[in-house]
Amino acid sequence: MGDSMLTDLELARLDIETLIPHSDGMCLLEKIVAYTPEYICCQTQTHLEVNNPLKREGALSNMHLIEYGAQAVAVHGGLIERLSTSKWEPRLGYIALLKSIKWGYFDPITPFLEVKADLITANEMSKLYEFYIVDAVQQNVCSGRVMVVHP
Repeated sequence: MGDSMLTDLELARLDIETLIPHSDGMCLLEKIVAYTPEYICCQTQTHLEVNNPLKREGALSNMHLIEYGAQAVAVHGGLIERLSTSKWEPRLGYIALLKSIKWGYFDPITPFLEVKADLITANEMSKLYEFYIVDAVQQNVCSGRVMVVHP
């Protein structure tokens, strides 16, 4: 597919679980809203699910929001790599650094979350992203930087 964008139909059919190492309840993102080679925007309502595996005593901690951001980064990396090669295989990556985490107000009943990530820099060994999580009225819930290394 090269550097071409997926159509809306292809995005609707894209299985996010094939792009990241998480499945079932731990796959926190539900759909890709938009993306470019440098950006991704995903949407989810999994924070509302009673059986969300990150919840403790029925509540999702603000700290767990970082996992939402990290999954957007992983989805973007997997998507861009899938589009750039005909022999795509998932690439192993580890979070090496979290930096500049900023917390906003997290309303646990907001109808959805948008999870966005901007690629800042990348090479064969690592990628640096800035992620943003906003609620249904576009207020910041959590943001920060994450570095992923590829062994």
